[in-house]
Amino acid sequence: MKSRRKIVKSLVFVGLVLVFALSLAPPLGAQDGRLRGEFGAHHKRLRGEYAVVGGQTCISHWLVNPGNPTNPSATQYWTATATVLGTNIFNGDGTGSAQVSVVEVMHPIYTPIPLNSVWVVPSWPFPLPPSVLGQTNTSDISIQFTYDVSADGAITRSITPDTVTGIFTSGGLTGKTYTFTPFTFTGFVSRSRETILYSSVPGQADIITVDIFNEDGSLYGRLEQECTRSRVLTLIGR
Repeated sequence: MKSRRKIVKSLVFVGLVLVFALSLAPPLGAQDGRLRGEFGAHHKRLRGEYAVVGGQTCISHWLVNPGNPTNPSATQYWTATATVLGTNIFNGDGTGSAQVSVVEVMHPIYTPIPLNSVWVVPSWPFPLPPSVLGQTNTSDISIQFTYDVSADGAITRSITPDTVTGIFTSGGLTGKTYTFTPFTFTGFVSRSRETILYSSVPGQADIITVDIFNEDGSLYGRLEQECTRSRVLTLIGR
């Protein structure tokens, strides 16, 4: 009898320990949420200030050519690479803002050399335009954006239309301002939310139109860019 009582007491004690341990364990869904970075239903609550650095490569050509406004097709295509440095702020409600500085290097064009209409020999026009010689421009950009983060940490960020303000701070376009049409980034947020990686949408053409304005507000020129872009963001403040 005594041994039976000891066994029963032991079983009761073990059962109480298991009940207590289970009461402390989080629900399975909560565990899954932690493994996914705890986005879940609160995915838009990504909040904080992030330093951003990135790069891009674009092929550009004029749609409204400042050198020949009566013949927009009289233009060359050129390639430019750029670096981007600045900050992104995520407000926690699906909206945010960015302030970045851009250094763009326009690469010189050597071929194909167009035929001179008079002498029918290969030659560039004179004076040589920047799109032939290449040049460097720097600018500051301010934008507003919207974002959405899914339960697995995937992020989509899109520029809010009509919120882009850019100004050239050095180079041949110094003092001129510009705007461009919206584009979208896709990528991922780390589980700790301290790092965000995104880029142009894979498999889709990243084509934007850029309007450049003179200091008096008149249109200087319009160009089209087809680009590939990437960004790395690191949390610097909540």
